[in-house]
Amino acid sequence: MDPLPIVSWSEEARRELPAKAHGRPLILDYFSTRCCGSNVSIGDLHLRWTAPGEPLAEEYWRLEAPTGIEAYVQRDLIRILKAAGGQITMRGWARFRRPTVELADGAMWFDFIGACRTRNPFGH
Repeated sequence: MDPLPIVSWSEEARRELPAKAHGRPLILDYFSTRCCGSNVSIGDLHLRWTAPGEPLAEEYWRLEAPTGIEAYVQRDLIRILKAAGGQITMRGWARFRRPTVELADGAMWFDFIGACRTRNPFGH
């Protein structure tokens, strides 16, 4: 399958991430949960590096990325990132600089986490 063109990449991310990758794939994932059994939901989008050659679950699909970066997205996020205008950019200073995900329409994110399953990407 061809890489999915669902997020844009800032100029800073295009310039800085290939040097930070060191052959590691970048994973775009999310967390969501309901608070204390109520109907209030919280969630977060995040990026993380995995070890080179580490097998990825089938739920991660290849993401179109700048040269020098191998990136994947958790499949539940495809529709929301495309609709809400997802962009990968850089935040922080010096050695604390890291890639982040920003949405042009944050309200869509609240609708998404309110309707989606509880999920901890580090718990499976």
